Amino acid sequence: MSHAKLPAQEQKRLEALQALDILYVLLEERFDRITRTLYRLFDVPISFLSLIDQDTQWFKSIQGAPLISTPRQDSLCQHTLLENDYLVCADLTKDERFSDNPYVTGDYQARFYAGALLKSRGQNIGTLCIIDRKPRNFTREDMNALLDVMAWAQTELNFTQLTDTQIELLGELDHALQASRVDSLTRLWNQGTIKHILHRAFQRHLLNLTPLSVLMIDLDHFKSVNDRFGHVAGDKVLQTVSSALRQCLRPDDAVGRYGGEEFMVVLDNCSPQQANGLAQRILQKIREMSFEHIFPGLTITASIGIAGSDARGLENEADLIELADQALYDAKSNGRDQVCIRHEEDQHG
Repeated sequence: MSHAKLPAQEQKRLEALQALDILYVLLEERFDRITRTLYRLFDVPISFLSLIDQDTQWFKSIQGAPLISTPRQDSLCQHTLLENDYLVCADLTKDERFSDNPYVTGDYQARFYAGALLKSRGQNIGTLCIIDRKPRNFTREDMNALLDVMAWAQTELNFTQLTDTQIELLGELDHALQASRVDSLTRLWNQGTIKHILHRAFQRHLLNLTPLSVLMIDLDHFKSVNDRFGHVAGDKVLQTVSSALRQCLRPDDAVGRYGGEEFMVVLDNCSPQQANGLAQRILQKIREMSFEHIFPGLTITASIGIAGSDARGLENEADLIELADQALYDAKSNGRDQVCIRHEEDQHG
């Protein structure tokens, strides 16, 4: 397979990427809106926005494939980094750079590729791409449309709209510590970080007397997925569900992987009633998800516990987590695939 040479200013490129401070941040709905637009606009099976660091291509958002990252040396976009603005290949099988690429010869059967470059500090740091499973012509009008969407992505990329808590966390950490805050499999916050985000949210909640809610989400009968299909398949399910969670949440919401198949969502300035509406949407989203790439006919459901506080009765965020865990236990005891809510007055009940 043809590996692309490194860009002439690779070190400056990597420094520009790191300066954005979003490489190790969970994926966000604002980028998902962009890739969904590409997906519909060009009627393609795969669209994505990626950032490319020293060894890895990270997908900030992807439609049509359950990928979080891929080795840089396997990526189609390693070649796009060498261009000035974009790269288009009408038939990947007829281009020696791509003909034996695993995404061309393997399950994804990529045939057409178009990628527009994303930049920071004048350096090529990532790509906005579409892939088709059949060769296609790409007109000047098509290219202009892709570049228009790229301009939107470029604006979002340089305007990192994180919550104050997440900005503060990233500002306190160096590169290595940033990586340690994120779950390597799902690219969500890990347990320690999501609990720290909740701690800070709880302090704001006490100070400002705004509502605060927590969701505890557990995938039903997940052990049977690992037992029947193997842990690799189980990992793919977790990655796919993680992507679905991001799509359901508001930009200011925080989500983390709390345990093996358990997730925590922190909903700042959100009442339990509002959280219930969100939780119901999450359940429906998971019910409707397709896992055909893992095993035909495989479906997944989830149980969700909600706890909310209006700053009257809970002493700390540990009480809120305990209530959410109790609500999750209620949901599972009542038959799973449902939402249960516990309130402050239920704390000792």
